[in-house]
Amino acid sequence: MEAAAILTQLCRLFAHLPYGWRELAVLRQRAGDAEGAARDFARALAADPGDLHTLMQSVRHSAGMGRLDEAQACLSAFVPRTPGQVRRAERLEQLVAYMRRHPETEAMLLAMAIRTSPRHLGIAAVEARIAAALEERRPFSLIRLGDGEGAWISDPDEEGGRFRSLYRNNRKRILRTWFGNDDLIDRADFLALRDRFLATIPTASVVGVTYPERIRHEYGIASLDGVPSCTNVLRHVSPLLHREGVSVCTHDIHLDLHLSGALQRLMTSGHPVGLISCHPQLAGAISRRFGTRIAAALLIPEEKRFAPIIGATGMQGAHYPEAFGHVMARLRQRDWSGIFWLVAAGYLGKLYCHEIAARGGVAVDIGSIADAWSGKATRPGLSNLDPYRL
Repeated sequence: MEAAAILTQLCRLFAHLPYGWRELAVLRQRAGDAEGAARDFARALAADPGDLHTLMQSVRHSAGMGRLDEAQACLSAFVPRTPGQVRRAERLEQLVAYMRRHPETEAMLLAMAIRTSPRHLGIAAVEARIAAALEERRPFSLIRLGDGEGAWISDPDEEGGRFRSLYRNNRKRILRTWFGNDDLIDRADFLALRDRFLATIPTASVVGVTYPERIRHEYGIASLDGVPSCTNVLRHVSPLLHREGVSVCTHDIHLDLHLSGALQRLMTSGHPVGLISCHPQLAGAISRRFGTRIAAALLIPEEKRFAPIIGATGMQGAHYPEAFGHVMARLRQRDWSGIFWLVAAGYLGKLYCHEIAARGGVAVDIGSIADAWSGKATRPGLSNLDPYRL
């Protein structure tokens, strides 16, 4: 706490400046002193009511504590100075409105209803379902819905567009992660894919969704993307529990399947493997490590946000529409019964999984496991790659 002591002394000397109070609030926040952080954020705002950065941190801190009236009061007192500040303040206001309309208690009830449902599968049950589908040459699709998919489940026209700015910004953010820009945000052919994506959810064999601990975290930090995107996944999937067909599991099932040894057992069960990923060397590594016959290996461009970590694949064109069209055409060329497909392709990967299952194959959305197998730490939970490298 030496830093806190120094900041406290500086704040006493320069009480009229907001920066020290703001940084002290952040330190208190990290130390678990929510009340102290709230007081120091208030002092920072009092010192400079027009500082947007302080406003955002203060509003999110109050909202994360469940004090939505305090968060709204901060926003109401803020006078934006630029069009950019107007837009960011609007998104904050819509987040607070969303948290009021869909409070943490509602999201937690949905998450717990899914976790305790008879349709919820653990690791062993998921492995058994995959193994049975392979042995019986039945179609199977496991897809996972995270905050990226949640941004596209979220409908900007919902409730008269009251969350439009928030939802659209979340879509732009994830588009930049996937493709390096947000040029597709209003493109008609890409928007049309949303209906096809939504259709993959009730037709999937197993759907991985947000879990209660993640909900608690996202609401606790009042995440502009995590709160609406994760909650909207739950809102969309929960009604499926009352329909025949779909089972559910945790969104982190890909990690669980690897760490439990399930993926290794499935890959060494004698069935050929198909692979869709951005890693040119991965198919060869899987074949050498597990003695697996590779039925097909389809390469896609890397997610642009992680290009500095993953490295460029060398592919020309973008994942959408160029690579997407090529992959879909390849998948439609034959029957894939008895083939175990590992799909690491983000949002578009849900459509690949659907297409594989439609042609008799078994498709599992392995996400960032493909990066970890390739020695690339693209997610916070993969900082230690030792348990994952092939």
